[in-house]
Amino acid sequence: MDKKQLRQVVNQLAYPHGDFGLDVAAKMNETNAFITARSIEALAPKNGEYIAELGPGNGALSIDLVRAIGSEGRYLGIELSDDMAISARKTLREVASARVDIHSGDCRSVSLTKASLDGLIAVNVLYFIDDLDRLFNQIRPWLKPMGRCVFGIRPVRTLESLKFHDFGHHIRSPEIIGNRLQKSGFADISVTYHDEGEGSLGDITFPNGSIIIRAQVADES
Repeated sequence: MDKKQLRQVVNQLAYPHGDFGLDVAAKMNETNAFITARSIEALAPKNGEYIAELGPGNGALSIDLVRAIGSEGRYLGIELSDDMAISARKTLREVASARVDIHSGDCRSVSLTKASLDGLIAVNVLYFIDDLDRLFNQIRPWLKPMGRCVFGIRPVRTLESLKFHDFGHHIRSPEIIGNRLQKSGFADISVTYHDEGEGSLGDITFPNGSIIIRAQVADES
């Protein structure tokens, strides 16, 4: 895969669109199934909860999450890509008994009631965020006391092997992300690593793994 092709893939990862975007999204569902499942496990969604997800893509990997919150639950997907938002809305509303809302647009354009969310999840999203402090300071008030958030990311060595930083990806260690979470008022921050062996993207092979970062809002009582 040459640099031009890699740039096209990276652009689609940030904003999947068109026929090529649909193909990339389908491939990413295969690649991201493990990290998403581990992230959902760490979030531990419960029946009746209100959960938000940043970047659900076409929604296929969010089905288990939406089913876990049941008919009394509520799910909000915040998806930058219009094409992916349309797919996610269709996919999740067909399989879920929970209330499913999909916001098409940047998370900064979302207005949520303070202390309304039980949990928030984002898998392979933080690379595209320029200002972590701004993001974390925005989402923390959305969460109830003891509300939790989970971020699934790839190890630094994985991202460096793929050279995504050449195209604007922000490569940050779990320690840096944890420090930014703590600065924004999150507590009980934990990091779990899962080795996934060797991954591939086209003709590129790389050491793959999943890092799951979990944090929660302090109990104010």
